[in-house]
Amino acid sequence: MKKLFSAAIIFILGTFCFSQDKKNYGEFKIIPSDSSVKIEKNTVTLCPKKEGAEYIISGYFNGQIINKTKNTVLKLNNAFIENTNGQPAVYGEAKTEISSVEKSVNYIIASGSSGSKTAAVQCKKNLEIGGKGTIYISGKTYHGVKADDVKLKGSGTYHFEGTKDGSAINCKTFTVEKGKTFSAYLSNSKNGIKADKTIFIDSGNFFISNNETAFKTDTKKDDASSVHEIKITGGIFKLQENNTLFSTEKNGYKKTGGKFLDE
Repeated sequence: MKKLFSAAIIFILGTFCFSQDKKNYGEFKIIPSDSSVKIEKNTVTLCPKKEGAEYIISGYFNGQIINKTKNTVLKLNNAFIENTNGQPAVYGEAKTEISSVEKSVNYIIASGSSGSKTAAVQCKKNLEIGGKGTIYISGKTYHGVKADDVKLKGSGTYHFEGTKDGSAINCKTFTVEKGKTFSAYLSNSKNGIKADKTIFIDSGNFFISNNETAFKTDTKKDDASSVHEIKITGGIFKLQENNTLFSTEKNGYKKTGGKFLDE
């Protein structure tokens, strides 16, 4: 049985929009541009031979960037990546990290129609997002981000947006470990964060607005013995215009720390 809790309108946020002129981002560049980078029409495929490879990406690109190797880092330095064909702008076949360079402003956007429920950033495995800059991720197709396990880290500013039928972040587990100072904005979606199993937050600054539900765990895909919970032990939370704060199993919302603005 699920439990719902009403959230008050307590904080005013700016409008989530993409008014940035794409032309200002200039020519698309990826460094290194060696044999591990394969470019074909509107697709860039990264196939480094070793784990932990890092690519610095800048400029404007319309298409899809695919990562095929575990722990590859996409380091964004004033990059505008969009896919207007209804497919993910960034797709990870293996664990992927997206990081932003300090003082850089970056966009990852998916729009258009493909007949499938996709995300702007979509990974088959795990996804980490961090860095010191700013990242806007907007999934006008369904979700902002979709991956098995999503982890936020770093000290940057991250904006996530899905659709009114999707989630800003959709995953199996969502984790923020201790000592992170980033600011995460989750807005304009059916769910701010939806995890099939668990949501664990121990630090970070969260601004959650204009969603049907701020935090949700879903039991539909798991057997009855699976654990589903929302555990908040730290972090700062500011909320506006979310119909409900959380939706999870009975006794699955566990708040032992953290600070909500109205407290």
